[in-house]
Amino acid sequence: MKVASSAMLNLIGASNDLAEIKEFAGYALSIPGTTVHLYGKEECRKGRKMGHITIVANSDAELRDRLRPLLERLPGSKDAKEIDLYAPPTPSQGHSHAFPLVGVIMGSDSDLPVMLPAARILDRFKVPYELTIVSAHRTPDRLVEYARTAASRGMKVVIAGAGGAAHLPGMVAAMTALPVIGVPVKGSTLDGVDSLHSIVQMPRGVPVATVAINNGTNAGLLAVRMLAVAIPELIISMEGYLKSMETEVLAKVETLEEVGWEKYELRK
Repeated sequence: MKVASSAMLNLIGASNDLAEIKEFAGYALSIPGTTVHLYGKEECRKGRKMGHITIVANSDAELRDRLRPLLERLPGSKDAKEIDLYAPPTPSQGHSHAFPLVGVIMGSDSDLPVMLPAARILDRFKVPYELTIVSAHRTPDRLVEYARTAASRGMKVVIAGAGGAAHLPGMVAAMTALPVIGVPVKGSTLDGVDSLHSIVQMPRGVPVATVAINNGTNAGLLAVRMLAVAIPELIISMEGYLKSMETEVLAKVETLEEVGWEKYELRK
């Protein structure tokens, strides 16, 4: 493989009309990552292979986003179930993607407020992800299956949030070759320092990248930066994000100078 994800779509004649094949080929060229291969056959008939289209993308999720409109426009009968099988629609907000690049997991639903900022960052950068509960202590079998199948399912990074003993990030890191980002979750005692120490003090050979306590935002940003190593578009997006932070702070500087700190504090 020279690209992260690819597919081939055969062009099969649906009738004797050669024009509909040419029209579809023209439409296919408007989809990013597609290359049209027509075989130069002068006559079209139903069932005759007239060519094929290759589609490439940076991820399985992006590939299927590009494939779906092609399947919907393909000459001949259109089976909605078959289209959904090969190219599922983009999930509605608050639901996991069928082909995630990032897995966001937490030990308990009580950790959700801490992990949601990571999801918001991934949404902002249009990174497909899944978000679910995997408890290291209450669902050990699920933990093992999740960690050992994450790479084969196409994921590139795992973000794991946990409080208290916070074994989840380390246990996942012990069972997958993927990079794992640990998010210490503040509990009812010790202000999350126990979680931080548990995650950061991993034994040699089992690394876990650790962010600050309750800092799901930085976990999401770090995941995007990891993905950017192989997806150059994310570098451009990250540079834009950094620029937006600079613009926001400079606007505050200007306001502070304009109204003075007494009035500025009242505005806040």
